[in-house]
Amino acid sequence: RAIGSRPGFLKWDQIGLEYSPYLGAFRDLGTLGSLSDFPTPEVDTWGQWYSQAKVLGRETVNVPGGSFQAFKVEVWSSRSATGGATQAAIEPVRIHYLVWYAPEVKRYVKMQRRVISANSREIEKDVFELVAHR
Repeated sequence: RAIGSRPGFLKWDQIGLEYSPYLGAFRDLGTLGSLSDFPTPEVDTWGQWYSQAKVLGRETVNVPGGSFQAFKVEVWSSRSATGGATQAAIEPVRIHYLVWYAPEVKRYVKMQRRVISANSREIEKDVFELVAHR
């Protein structure tokens, strides 16, 4: 379920974590500032995450569903490595999100997510884009 005006994550079995899909529908992101201390769920079995978010500004974003004036939000989720050198290549310690919220459609229209391992390798990269709306 969507959290609405509070920042946070939705956890999906098929796609992993999704950051606040409707955050821009309930508050003015132009005055949001920096956010921290919001719940961050485990990634697979890796826990103890800390997340921070901030609005970077406004920009035009083009996706298959159209062109939108959107607020660009950056989110960093981090944790300390616990698995040692043998798991460094597969243990996630940072997740970087860029999320574009379009007030016109009251949700994000694009989200990029990168997962970085304890040995600084990119182990996952996803891009979600709005393909249509009415």
